[in-house]
Amino acid sequence: MRRTSTLSVPVSRGWHDHTCWFHTGPRNWRDVLVPFFEEGVVHRESLFYVSDKTPEELAEDLKELPGRDELLRTGQLTLMSVGLARGMAGDQRLAEQMDVIRRETDHALAAGYPRLRIAAESAHPIQGRADAVQFVRSELLVDEMVSRMPVVLLCGYDGRYVDRRAAAALSFVHPLRQRSTFGSGSGLYADPNQPDTWRLHGELDLASREVFEIALDALPVHGDLHLKLDGLDFIDVGGAHALAALAERIFPRRLILHDPPTGLMRIVELSRDEFPSMRRVVASS
Repeated sequence: MRRTSTLSVPVSRGWHDHTCWFHTGPRNWRDVLVPFFEEGVVHRESLFYVSDKTPEELAEDLKELPGRDELLRTGQLTLMSVGLARGMAGDQRLAEQMDVIRRETDHALAAGYPRLRIAAESAHPIQGRADAVQFVRSELLVDEMVSRMPVVLLCGYDGRYVDRRAAAALSFVHPLRQRSTFGSGSGLYADPNQPDTWRLHGELDLASREVFEIALDALPVHGDLHLKLDGLDFIDVGGAHALAALAERIFPRRLILHDPPTGLMRIVELSRDEFPSMRRVVASS
């Protein structure tokens, strides 16, 4: 089971941890970034910092990291500048960026490090629903990968350029997120044990409806789609209809609900005649 929680500080030693963090500019981001990497130094992890900033800006962000130059010299710390933020890169560029992470992880393990600690930061504006879906999709694809690798990942966003709807949706698809900004306990993240399987947890009601729908629109679908719902405490009628719309969209591939709450299945059964898309939803205990 992956760790899922809200955090007051973005430090973690767990494998598969994937944290979302919004900052308010370079100084605030460095206050988060440096302790995150300091923890990695203490535990002898390989460190990787990637952003759409210039190499000089990347190095400047870590000027207060003790031993930065020596870490760079020995290769324990790697800096990489990418031309486009993940959410704006397109599928091909995103796949290339993910391949880089896989290679860096392999290199870290071959060099004797227990895991790779990554900080990925973007100041690209994320405004409106279309932007939110793009960036959430990239985060979900990355989460699939992180869930199966010895990786700790911190995703930083400049909150000054992210509208609240997009910020809430990005938080929703990270198992870990900052307490001070978004304290909601609900979310969607990849299951580390089975492919094409996602865990949905918490409470889904009117307040989280739009965020939930953005996440479902962004979900990568490779085959039959499995949702594990043993951590779902509540879902309202609108949330059930959002699942039915997803099932309709991915047909002929199936949406399979594992351990659905009794209330959800009651909604599905009562709505099958009025909403034919509900017939696409398959339950599995």
